[in-house]
Amino acid sequence: MLGAHMETTRAKAPFDQRVRRTRAAIKQSYLSLCSRKPSGQITVKEVMSLANVNRATFYAHFANLEELTAAIEVDAAEHIEARCEEEFAGKDLRSAADIACAVCAAAMGEPDELRRVVSHGSTGRGRDLLREKAWSRWSAALGGGNSEGEGAGEGEGGGASDELAFDLLFDGCLGVIAEWLDAEGRIDDEQVKATIRAAVQKLAG
Repeated sequence: MLGAHMETTRAKAPFDQRVRRTRAAIKQSYLSLCSRKPSGQITVKEVMSLANVNRATFYAHFANLEELTAAIEVDAAEHIEARCEEEFAGKDLRSAADIACAVCAAAMGEPDELRRVVSHGSTGRGRDLLREKAWSRWSAALGGGNSEGEGAGEGEGGGASDELAFDLLFDGCLGVIAEWLDAEGRIDDEQVKATIRAAVQKLAG
């Protein structure tokens, strides 16, 4: 039985690798097309042609271009989150303002990924993931839960009104960062961080 299981596992591994490679090729083809023209003008046929996959293969991975876009945005958000964890490593960040600035610095270090999350035509999936992680950190910083967001409905920083205020702050911070992206170097990085720090300190009290 054990031998049969090991054989199945070995047989499955190349298949999983092919699936990942195919998904990656489709995503990269779409991104390549996005660099040439507006996303609204891109067709599934163009993506399939550039990725060198047939119709059945494309739809085995993605139901439509919106689902493909959402998957790319989630990848971008996860990449930013990984950068955040690196930014936090070895640092004792306790205040909401310090955490927000660390997140901001990490996100601004990945402008291409960030642009996929905050662009006007995004599906919002990547934004939602970043928002969920940010709310967990915010709640923990204000004593409303642990780092995984448990207990976010209890104590400071966890009430419905607090979460609404946080959402307004989060959207505002994303707006500031989006302006920084659009400015392409005309807005100083430290100015962005100072603006976000001031907004967080005002809300956190």
